[in-house]
Amino acid sequence: MGSIVIENTLLIPCSRAAVYAFCVDAGARSEVPGQENLVPEFVDLDPERSWTEKLDGRNETITCSYVVYPVADSTRMTVSAEYTPKGLGRLLPGAKEGSYRKQEEARLAALKKAMERRVRQERKS
Repeated sequence: MGSIVIENTLLIPCSRAAVYAFCVDAGARSEVPGQENLVPEFVDLDPERSWTEKLDGRNETITCSYVVYPVADSTRMTVSAEYTPKGLGRLLPGAKEGSYRKQEEARLAALKKAMERRVRQERKS
Protein backbone atom coordinates (compact mmCIF):
# COMPACT_ATOMS: atom_id res chain seq x y z
CA MET A 1 0.00 0.00 0.00
CA GLY A 2 1.60 3.25 -1.10
CA SER A 3 1.17 6.65 0.44
CA ILE A 4 1.53 9.96 -1.34
CA VAL A 5 3.27 12.81 0.48
CA ILE A 6 2.56 16.39 -0.59
CA GLU A 7 4.37 19.38 0.89
CA ASN A 8 3.22 23.00 0.68
CA THR A 9 4.10 26.32 2.24
CA LEU A 10 1.66 29.19 2.74
CA LEU A 11 2.20 32.77 3.83
CA ILE A 12 -0.74 33.92 5.94
CA PRO A 13 -1.14 37.57 6.97
CA CYS A 14 -1.97 36.68 10.60
CA SER A 15 0.03 36.17 13.76
CA ARG A 16 1.40 32.73 14.53
CA ALA A 17 -0.87 32.52 17.60
CA ALA A 18 -3.95 33.35 15.50
CA VAL A 19 -3.09 30.74 12.85
CA TYR A 20 -2.49 28.07 15.48
CA ALA A 21 -5.67 28.92 17.43
CA PHE A 22 -7.81 28.82 14.28
CA CYS A 23 -6.37 25.58 12.98
CA VAL A 24 -6.71 23.57 16.19
CA ASP A 25 -10.24 24.83 16.92
CA ALA A 26 -12.71 22.28 15.53
CA GLY A 27 -15.50 24.88 15.52
CA ALA A 28 -13.45 27.34 13.49
CA ARG A 29 -12.34 24.60 11.10
CA SER A 30 -15.97 23.74 10.40
CA GLU A 31 -16.29 27.25 8.87
CA VAL A 32 -13.89 26.30 6.09
CA PRO A 33 -15.83 25.67 2.85
CA GLY A 34 -15.59 22.05 1.81
CA GLN A 35 -14.43 20.93 5.25
CA GLU A 36 -17.67 21.41 7.20
CA ASN A 37 -18.12 17.72 7.98
CA LEU A 38 -14.47 16.87 8.53
CA VAL A 39 -13.42 16.71 12.17
CA PRO A 40 -9.68 16.22 12.49
CA GLU A 41 -8.21 14.01 15.18
CA PHE A 42 -5.27 15.89 16.70
CA VAL A 43 -2.41 13.50 17.28
CA ASP A 44 0.34 15.86 18.43
CA LEU A 45 0.15 19.49 19.59
CA ASP A 46 3.05 21.82 20.36
CA PRO A 47 1.32 25.10 21.30
CA GLU A 48 1.76 27.87 18.72
CA ARG A 49 4.47 25.92 16.88
CA SER A 50 3.24 22.69 15.32
CA TRP A 51 0.53 20.04 15.28
CA THR A 52 -0.37 16.86 13.50
CA GLU A 53 -3.90 15.95 12.56
CA LYS A 54 -5.52 12.92 11.04
CA LEU A 55 -8.59 13.00 8.79
CA ASP A 56 -10.17 9.64 8.13
CA GLY A 57 -12.29 9.81 4.99
CA ARG A 58 -14.20 7.19 3.08
CA ASN A 59 -11.59 6.88 0.30
CA GLU A 60 -8.39 7.84 2.10
CA THR A 61 -6.73 8.68 5.38
CA ILE A 62 -4.94 12.02 5.43
CA THR A 63 -2.27 12.73 8.03
CA CYS A 64 -1.11 16.36 8.01
CA SER A 65 1.81 17.81 9.93
CA TYR A 66 1.86 21.60 10.28
CA VAL A 67 4.67 23.88 11.41
CA VAL A 68 4.16 27.64 11.79
CA TYR A 69 6.92 30.26 11.80
CA PRO A 70 6.61 34.01 12.37
CA VAL A 71 7.71 36.06 9.34
CA ALA A 72 7.59 39.87 9.76
CA ASP A 73 3.86 40.63 10.18
CA SER A 74 2.73 37.25 8.80
CA THR A 75 3.07 33.55 9.45
CA ARG A 76 4.65 30.92 7.24
CA MET A 77 2.84 27.60 7.53
CA THR A 78 4.52 24.50 6.17
CA VAL A 79 2.26 21.51 5.65
CA SER A 80 3.25 17.93 4.93
CA ALA A 81 0.20 15.87 3.97
CA GLU A 82 0.35 12.11 3.64
CA TYR A 83 -2.53 10.60 1.68
CA THR A 84 -3.08 6.88 2.21
CA PRO A 85 -5.70 5.50 -0.20
CA LYS A 86 -8.28 2.96 0.96
CA GLY A 87 -10.10 0.26 -0.95
CA LEU A 88 -9.28 -0.16 -4.61
CA GLY A 89 -7.27 3.08 -4.54
CA ARG A 90 -4.55 1.17 -2.66
CA LEU A 91 -3.73 -0.79 -5.79
CA LEU A 92 -2.77 2.21 -7.92
CA PRO A 93 -1.89 5.14 -5.63
CA GLY A 94 0.13 6.83 -8.38
CA ALA A 95 -2.99 7.17 -10.51
CA LYS A 96 -4.58 9.32 -7.80
CA GLU A 97 -1.54 11.51 -7.11
CA GLY A 98 -2.62 14.38 -9.39
CA SER A 99 -6.08 14.36 -7.84
CA TYR A 100 -4.60 14.42 -4.33
CA ARG A 101 -2.34 17.36 -5.21
CA LYS A 102 -5.29 19.39 -6.50
CA GLN A 103 -7.36 18.41 -3.46
CA GLU A 104 -4.60 19.50 -1.09
CA GLU A 105 -4.09 22.84 -2.85
CA ALA A 106 -7.84 23.53 -2.69
CA ARG A 107 -7.99 22.48 0.98
CA LEU A 108 -5.14 24.80 1.97
CA ALA A 109 -6.48 27.70 -0.10
CA ALA A 110 -9.88 27.37 1.63
CA LEU A 111 -8.18 27.17 5.03
CA LYS A 112 -6.14 30.32 4.35
CA LYS A 113 -9.18 32.23 3.07
CA ALA A 114 -11.23 31.26 6.14
CA MET A 115 -8.41 32.39 8.48
CA GLU A 116 -8.09 35.74 6.69
CA ARG A 117 -11.86 36.23 6.86
CA ARG A 118 -11.81 35.51 10.62
CA VAL A 119 -8.99 38.03 11.21
CA ARG A 120 -10.83 40.73 9.23
CA GLN A 121 -13.96 40.14 11.30
CA GLU A 122 -12.01 40.35 14.56
CA ARG A 123 -10.36 43.61 13.50
CA LYS A 124 -13.76 45.15 12.71
CA SER A 125 -15.12 44.22 16.15
